[in-house]
Amino acid sequence: MSKTSLTILWPKGASPEIDEIRFAYDFCRRVSETLCREGYVKSSFIEYRDDATVGELRPFIEGDNFLVVTEPEIVISSFTIKALKACLEKGNFAAGPVYNRTAFPQQTAALPMPYLNIATYAELAELLGEREDGKCDEVEMLDPACILYPSHILDGLNTDCRIFQIQKAIQKIHGKRAVVAPGALVHFSFKKSFEAERDDLIRLVPEDIEKVLDVGCAMGGYGKKLRQIRHDVFLTGVELSPIMAEAARSHYDEIVISPIEEADLSPGYDLVNCGDIIEHLEDPWGMLAMLHGLLKTDGYLILSLPNAGHWTVVKDLLKARFEYMPLGIQCIAHLRWFTESSIRNALENAGFRIDIFEREQITPTPNGQDFIERVCSSGLGDKTSLLTNEFIIRAIKAG
Repeated sequence: MSKTSLTILWPKGASPEIDEIRFAYDFCRRVSETLCREGYVKSSFIEYRDDATVGELRPFIEGDNFLVVTEPEIVISSFTIKALKACLEKGNFAAGPVYNRTAFPQQTAALPMPYLNIATYAELAELLGEREDGKCDEVEMLDPACILYPSHILDGLNTDCRIFQIQKAIQKIHGKRAVVAPGALVHFSFKKSFEAERDDLIRLVPEDIEKVLDVGCAMGGYGKKLRQIRHDVFLTGVELSPIMAEAARSHYDEIVISPIEEADLSPGYDLVNCGDIIEHLEDPWGMLAMLHGLLKTDGYLILSLPNAGHWTVVKDLLKARFEYMPLGIQCIAHLRWFTESSIRNALENAGFRIDIFEREQITPTPNGQDFIERVCSSGLGDKTSLLTNEFIIRAIKAG
């Protein structure tokens, strides 16, 4: 890849009072800077305020192109920039990437499989860049989260033009449309995980359930979805974050803002939902015993949790790496780690009988598949464990 100068305008603003998202803001900026500089010797990241104007930032913009980022929760790479730059070299005034998640359909990435960490994101970014090399698709409007412009277009803009207004201002002046680079992959947002409706857990809810406790209800996606299909269920949500609890309140009959360990709850629940929670707790074994006590006899515990034996974790450890992520298997907020044998033992020791045990297995990337085959052929790995990223379990309270 050719070495070229690039200015990246990155938004400066306060992050929400949610630990994982606060970490995500710094993480995305730091990782993007690292990945971009692997291919661009003279790249510079310039922070800007929401109300910043072209006139204020023009003196800081160097090089042939500048990238405007308006969302702090994105990750970009040198492969992203290469694909975007190729579109500008064809005479286009603005080029946008494709995303894992976007409200703009033409900018949804055609990913061959999901990615789970930065290494797999970078691998797929390179694969997508090679597969879609040189392609540009014309669109009316780009998702403003991330757009690359040629620096010379600034000369025709009013100095009081706000940064987020550049795309519309250029269209008004030149009457040109923008393009999407289908080979330019950008990761967008970790927030959506807090709003997940968890169909994977709701489908395990038995028909005769009346009273449900949702531990760590976040922004209420689970309660919202369950309420749509089970109007008669009484829902209690427990959430540590006041901000997320307020977002969830309209979907629950009762919200308790408290750490689950300190929540004032009475026994008698038919079902406790615990979606990706116990790995965040200092004493998950004690918590399982507590939840056992809150359930009626023959009540259900439905839980999900990441597998510490997944190939992405094992591969990094073998290379003396462990990269914390805002969310996912290697989430910064995880305090405890489980494999299949250890979670089975924990549930049985707490007085539960496992009714359903499922293993979610996301298709590995090509590098991941190669790693799994090499480890297993040497007799050093369990293929089922290496492929499993998440456990989904339904357990019944034993007498």
